[in-house]
Amino acid sequence: MYPLGLGAVSWWWLAILATAVFWAVLVPGMPTRTHRISMALAPAVMAVFGLGSYYAKHMDAAAVLAMYSFAVVAFPVGMVGHRRKFAQRLMEAKQRGESEENTWPPAMMAQVFVSFVVFGTAAIWTTR
Repeated sequence: MYPLGLGAVSWWWLAILATAVFWAVLVPGMPTRTHRISMALAPAVMAVFGLGSYYAKHMDAAAVLAMYSFAVVAFPVGMVGHRRKFAQRLMEAKQRGESEENTWPPAMMAQVFVSFVVFGTAAIWTTR
């Protein structure tokens, strides 16, 4: 099974491109060094889940890479137009000593949700 008719090598390149887009869009927009590091490591965490699916569920490499690529791209697409507000809210929460859990602007939360639904549906459709 090859998602969208592309082999594993093509999906490797797309996964690398998706990771580069993630890093280019999200890492520079983070307000502190700690936030930038944690955001830069997020694709590695997603890759661990992909490896788990590959080995535990014996999924095809192309399917795992396709799902990874769609998941990694969903974040930057969902945050387009909201990065500055998000960074501002992170800094305000840090200055007040509050938790950073509720710093997502509602519009960004909705956009990220829609992005995940769209890209998740695309990932499922291409890997079935």
